[in-house]
Order: sequence, then structure tokens, then C-alpha cells
Amino acid sequence: MIPLKLSAIADFCVGKLHGKDLTVEKVMTDSRADCTDALFVALVGERFDAHEFINTAENQGAIALMVSRKVDSELPQIIVEDTEKALGQLARFVRQEVNPKVVGITGSAGKTTVKELVASILRLVDTGSKESVLATKGNFNNHIGVPLTLLDLNKEHEYAVIEMGANHKGEIAYCASLAKPNVSVINNVEPAHLEGFGSIEGVAEAKSEIYQSLGESGTAIINLDCEFASQWLEEFIDCHKVTVSRHNDAHFSANNVHLNSEGLVTFDLIKRHLTGKDSVTVTLQLAGLHNVSNALVAAAICSQFDVELDTIKRGLEQAGSVKGRLNLIAGLQGCLIIDDTYNASVGSVKAAIDVLVSKQGEPIFAFGDMGELGTESARYHKEIGDYAKQKGVKKLFAFGTEVAHTVKAFGDGAEFFIDNNALIDAVRGQLDSTQVILIKGSRSARMEQVVQALQEPQQTEKRGG
Repeated sequence: MIPLKLSAIADFCVGKLHGKDLTVEKVMTDSRADCTDALFVALVGERFDAHEFINTAENQGAIALMVSRKVDSELPQIIVEDTEKALGQLARFVRQEVNPKVVGITGSAGKTTVKELVASILRLVDTGSKESVLATKGNFNNHIGVPLTLLDLNKEHEYAVIEMGANHKGEIAYCASLAKPNVSVINNVEPAHLEGFGSIEGVAEAKSEIYQSLGESGTAIINLDCEFASQWLEEFIDCHKVTVSRHNDAHFSANNVHLNSEGLVTFDLIKRHLTGKDSVTVTLQLAGLHNVSNALVAAAICSQFDVELDTIKRGLEQAGSVKGRLNLIAGLQGCLIIDDTYNASVGSVKAAIDVLVSKQGEPIFAFGDMGELGTESARYHKEIGDYAKQKGVKKLFAFGTEVAHTVKAFGDGAEFFIDNNALIDAVRGQLDSTQVILIKGSRSARMEQVVQALQEPQQTEKRGG
């Protein structure tokens, strides 16, 4: 963060400073983490109140506090009405002061991959800065994570690549109001977080909030392969629009998509402009043909900052896999594990199954519940069972509650477990070197534990096809 005096922070956040007017360059909200020389912000949630952990934050090195009530501490305190709101106000100020070029990314699936692709490209742009690109770390993409990401901005940053997720309406609008993106994209809309949005139309409406913060100078990247694309093209008439598509004419499209001899995705990236079109051949280090769409979106985003097509090609080809996203790992007994445990939506599960059946070997699927699908959960879990069977998956091992519908739809070759240890034992008992095992589920399913139990000790992660 840029250096700020506590008195200045109090002004931005409409608060009152009690104690010494120190300068801070770091903000923390987790009292368990290293808070050395940080301003600790005591957030209050439905099931926690960080005011109760002030002593822990002090012991972890915090030198100042932001609180919504006076606490028993010798540290300087900024007292505000609402610490969560004040966190956002401070983040908005830092974003305005640094004033980088900001990318906003949302969607039901692929947000993190697009973020990493964009960051990989922009890091190749010569800005004269050693630390020119700030990108969302991990899953810091909600109403708390986005402000914390923006607070990491410093004067070296020329670009900020901000991922935005949501589980209720208004969350993306809030995050976008802080980040103020110059370029925004909805990567796709799929059944995900339906409990919070009610329907797929509700998901689309919530995602479209990211376009609402774009003024006339902003650019909306529209994925024409999304069923809501025409709606967005008509609705957001004020901003500039750039289209991408794998299957239709667009500003950015793909041709000659295939897997090369090494199993890597290769395609011709085509950029259309007023005087014609340019193209480059790109070979991704990411598994799955669906990543062509992610690459097109990343290319369209970076082109808005006048990044040359050759630089876009190099950035796309240098980008590595994201942890828990279709990582290829050596498993016990010589099997191959596809670790796709980062999260799960209907679309991402189908894309992962496509990758599974493209590999040489017997395709096996270890599956945990997909969360937050509301009243449609049974239907979507059944749909996955039907899809896996249709695509040629030979065995299904499922853990959870909702996956019972997947097992029933899959039929012969499927086994259901209510305990992940039982699933692990069952899979481990039949492993051999001819098998390829996809492991996937929502975060709540903790399917990474299955990966850890089945991977070869001291194995080296393999990337690509």
C-alpha cells in the first residue's frame, strides 16, 4: 500500500483518530496472520466480531487499529461507524491515488484462469517498472477480498487485474464501484450460486453489474458464446464494446483449434479490425479446449491497452496452470491424476470431463458435491451423471449428498460414499497404471484431500496436456 498517515485515513473513512498519528503501509483483517507494522481493521460479521481479537492482532505486530467502538488498547485507534464500509472507502482512495489501468473480471467459471492469462501478458509490457502488475491473489474476489487487493496497490503498479465473484446481488456492483475498471468482462454465465440468485437469469443480472461501472471511456468485453450476450450488447450502449467468440464472427476469434502431438491446445488467434485482420498461432500450456475461450477474452482485454498481438501470444504461451485447475499429477500405482479441485460449477465439471476423456487411459471420475445450486441441485447433479456416462467415463466414485443423483444417473460403474475416506480407500484399492482419474468438487467438498491421498509421494506436478 502507499504510505498513509492515520489522520488521513480517518478523514477518508469519516472516522476519528485517537492516539499517535503514525504512518502505515499495510492493512490486515486477519488477526492470525502476520500483522507486523499494519493497521488492523476489526471487521464484524454474522458469526464473528474481530474486536474480540485485538490482543491477537497486537501480538502479531499490528501498530494501529480501525474499530467501530473504542477498545482497551494502547495502540492508536481510528473509530468509524462501520469497519467494513471504511475498508472499502480506504481501498477506493488508494485506487484513485495510484490510478492504474484496471481490469475487472467476473463470470461463473474461468475467472481465475483469465486473470492469470491477462497478468502474464501485461507483465511482458515494458513500463519501466519492476512491479507493474497487481493481480488478485487466491480467491480474494468478494466484498472483502477486492478492497484488500486494491489496498496492495503502490506507485509501481501500472495495471491492476481484479477478479470479482459474488453469491448475492449487489456484491459485484459494490466491488466494481471500488475498483472502477477501465475494461470489464463477464467470462460466461452458468448455473452457480443459484441459492443466492434464484435462477440462471438472476446470475446473469448479478454478473452484469460489472458493466454498470463503465462510463463512455470504458470497454466491455462481450463473449458472444454466452446466451446473454445480445442482452448485454443492447443494454450497455454507452461504453465501447469488443466481442469474442469461438464459434461466431467477432473482434477476437479462433480458428484451427486442435490438440498438437504433445496434447497441448493450439489455435489461430484472429484479431479483426477496420482494415482487415491479423492472426498468430498460439499454443497454450493449459489443459482443455475450453481454455481457448479464456485466451480470447484475455487477448481482447490486453488489446485495449494497445498490447501488440505478438506480445499477447508470448504472454498466453508463458502462462502456467493455476493450482487446483486441471493440474496433471503423478498418482499411486502409476496412474495420472487430474486435479481440478479449486471449485465446481456445472460448466466447469463438463469441461473437466472433456479433458479426462481426451487423455489416453481408462477415464475415472472422483466427484464431490457442487454447492449452492438451490432447488435445481438435484437436476444439475443428475445432468453431470448423464454427461459423464455419455462421454465414456468408465467408473464414477462420488462423495457427499447431492452426488447421489449423479450416481443414479450414471448407473453401472458408479459408487456412492458419504465419507471421503471411504471413497479414497475404494479408489486406492483398484488403482493401476492404465487409469486417468479426474478429481473435482466444490470447495466445501474438500476434494483436495482425495488428491493428497492418491498422489505419488514427492511427485512433481506436470503441466500441459
